[in-house]
Amino acid sequence: MVVCQCTGEKLLLAYASIFIMTFIWTSYTRFRNFLQVSHLLNMEDQLVENMEIDEDTCNYSSEEDDEVNELIREIFGDEESLEEEHEEEYEDGNEMWNETRENYEDEYSLLRERRFVVGEGALLSLIKRTTCEQCGESIDPSTVVEGEKIPAGVKYKFLCCNGHPGKWISTPFYGGRSFISILLQLMVLLTGASWEKFALGAKFINLVVGSSRQFYKMQLQYRTAIEEKFHKHISEVYKKLGGLPLSVAVDVRFDSPGFCASRSTAVFMDSNTKAIIHMEVGDSREVDRHSSKMERLLIDRGLQHLLTASPLVIWEIISDASRNIISLMKSDPYKHLQHSLDIWHKAKKLTTSLSDIAKTPGCRGLLQWIRPIVNHFWWCCSTCKGSVERLLKRWMGILYHINNKHVWAGGRCRHSEEHETECSNWLQRDTVVFKNLRMLVTNRDWCGSMKFYTNCRQTWAVENFFSHTLLHYCPKQKSYGYDAYHIRNMLAVMDHNNHLGRMPLVGQDGEVYAKGQVSRRTKQWVAYEEKAPKDFKYIPELMAACMRATYGVSETKFRKSRKSMSLDSIAKNLSGETNPGSRILLAKMQSRKKTGPAAKESC
Repeated sequence: MVVCQCTGEKLLLAYASIFIMTFIWTSYTRFRNFLQVSHLLNMEDQLVENMEIDEDTCNYSSEEDDEVNELIREIFGDEESLEEEHEEEYEDGNEMWNETRENYEDEYSLLRERRFVVGEGALLSLIKRTTCEQCGESIDPSTVVEGEKIPAGVKYKFLCCNGHPGKWISTPFYGGRSFISILLQLMVLLTGASWEKFALGAKFINLVVGSSRQFYKMQLQYRTAIEEKFHKHISEVYKKLGGLPLSVAVDVRFDSPGFCASRSTAVFMDSNTKAIIHMEVGDSREVDRHSSKMERLLIDRGLQHLLTASPLVIWEIISDASRNIISLMKSDPYKHLQHSLDIWHKAKKLTTSLSDIAKTPGCRGLLQWIRPIVNHFWWCCSTCKGSVERLLKRWMGILYHINNKHVWAGGRCRHSEEHETECSNWLQRDTVVFKNLRMLVTNRDWCGSMKFYTNCRQTWAVENFFSHTLLHYCPKQKSYGYDAYHIRNMLAVMDHNNHLGRMPLVGQDGEVYAKGQVSRRTKQWVAYEEKAPKDFKYIPELMAACMRATYGVSETKFRKSRKSMSLDSIAKNLSGETNPGSRILLAKMQSRKKTGPAAKESC
């Protein structure tokens, strides 16, 4: 430990020395270039003063000017290139508004306008300097007062010097509603943010954004437009994949950990293109509050839709090793489908089983064989070509390989001869560790489940969607109603499918940007390619459709979905009973917390 500490201190001193020397050399180089520029400028002034301005005899060269300009560009940079970079950044931020849909010209004309955050003092100063629209006289500053309240806006009333009334409103109106208020609501909803956090941040800077009641009321009407666009998007996915035999990966995600989930999401994804082809959202009230039963219900409902109501051709279903799903796939409607399980979970279970054996007395020699055995299992599944017999035959070969026998009756190892000389810690057949390993390799349940891994399938893409995209739109620490939860799931699916073809981000040198991080599982550094930013080209049309859905519609007509109302008819809350009274419940809770003399007095 002392040696390692000393070595670490020496490395830190070495790195610090290199950093200081680099900084000194860079500063010296820039200062030297600055002196060269000053010297050349002085030489140029002297040459101009001593030179006779005669066009016939003047032989002055511009080499000094070129050298001076190059040094200036080297030190301070090129102004033109900097201006071009700023222009490119400005253009990139407005790419999504370059196109216009034929059905939404009015909405696009409003959405394309730029918006700024302006203080109240600047608005009053601007209004007081305006003139009357009727007579052209100036506005009387003493008559400027704030008018009626407007969501996410302000209205001022005033009089001119001749007494003509006037008004100024900070926001346009769309369908009788504040357009800025609609934009803020759509901004929060379509980005997967929380209105409470957004309103709290606006409160910190004294920004008027409207009420939360208005947001949740308008969200009911936005749902109709989002559902319409979602179904249209899924139909376009069907057209691209129609007629092709698909291998579909499926997994279920609950809105909270444990067995107390209220809602869940089942996602069906094409394992080849990684496009989501179907989604099912469930509620625990459908299964009498038994959240563990939602997995089977949602997968059954989704498979029925894909097999009977969609134009897709499905031949394989990939899932995790859930007993509910395995028993469901053995039932009558789905017997003809090939059912494969995620090989990653099986390899993880194998690693755990081998680690448990290595912890027993006399079996420590198995530790160095854990990774080779797991790699051998991956190789067997990836090279069996769908044959269970070939998979089992190659899997059993590990019992010969660890004995340093690479050719046996009915089979042989596929590795090179150099591998035999590299490994020296072979296991003998009469040892305890080998007998325990043989019991695991030849286990009846283990070998019986090999038929699910002949195609070497994984569900990592679905889990990646759950961990990144869906978790952004539906964080587990926040509870949503059924309609809000369904809306955010649809937005997450459209976000995922519209950004499948993103290419790696490439720098000016043509190299791909690589980003490193420490793996939480292995505690080692790993690197991955950084993808290009998402363009969100589908958002303008979605915003225009949401605006159109609210145009001229009264708030009294905003309703929950039929599914949400049917669930409320079963039970409006988790208890299934009405609230007996919040004050009564609070009094009971406070009485239980009392101790000592106060508790005796209450009794």
